[in-house]
Amino acid sequence: MTRLHLFTAIIISFLLGCNEAVDKSLVGDAVKLNSPYSNFSLYRYHIESSMAFGSGFTVLKILPFDEKCDYTDRDFFIFSDNSYPFFIKWKNKDTLFVKCLLDNGALANKQPIKTDIQKWKDWTFEVEYYSMYSSGTNGDYSIKSYKEDLNLVRFKSDRDALVFKKNELILELDTNKISLSTFKVDTFKSKTGLSFNDYKLRMNKNYRINDFKELQPFIVTNP
Repeated sequence: MTRLHLFTAIIISFLLGCNEAVDKSLVGDAVKLNSPYSNFSLYRYHIESSMAFGSGFTVLKILPFDEKCDYTDRDFFIFSDNSYPFFIKWKNKDTLFVKCLLDNGALANKQPIKTDIQKWKDWTFEVEYYSMYSSGTNGDYSIKSYKEDLNLVRFKSDRDALVFKKNELILELDTNKISLSTFKVDTFKSKTGLSFNDYKLRMNKNYRINDFKELQPFIVTNP
């Protein structure tokens, strides 16, 4: 085991080995993903480390749709090597497809770097692991209208028409705004990694969260 993986394992063991409830003030970036196949919702959120070292962990929890998420409870799932699950989609009622960013992952000969099957309770995760090449921010846009085509999502802003491929898109929906990220594999000196671009979309009064239901978006929640 490498020193980095050993360090991560020690911190995870500390976090999971404690019987005390999670301090709710350490919980942030909470979103949920409703299943289109059953009455369950997946919750993804970040728990900051309460210690001076360590950056915390992103965890998952799956609950019945009508059950309130208890963010202080320690019954949750963490992917291998503290990888970050940036993309999650339900495949059926008990299987989810996940793309993860490896913690401190380096550029590699190919992406995904590896694949894996992981299980937690009644759920199966089909996982692809990637490393990051770059990330950037493309600014804020006031959106006047939007629509879906077969493979595309289109937004019309006050100054631009934005067009995104559905299979390279991550959506986090809030009541009056959308955090949107695109991702693709880029190459640098024969090595590959994922490049991310972020957009902040301010939606008008005609915006409805349910309009994006078919895309299985993340929905922002308050811990």
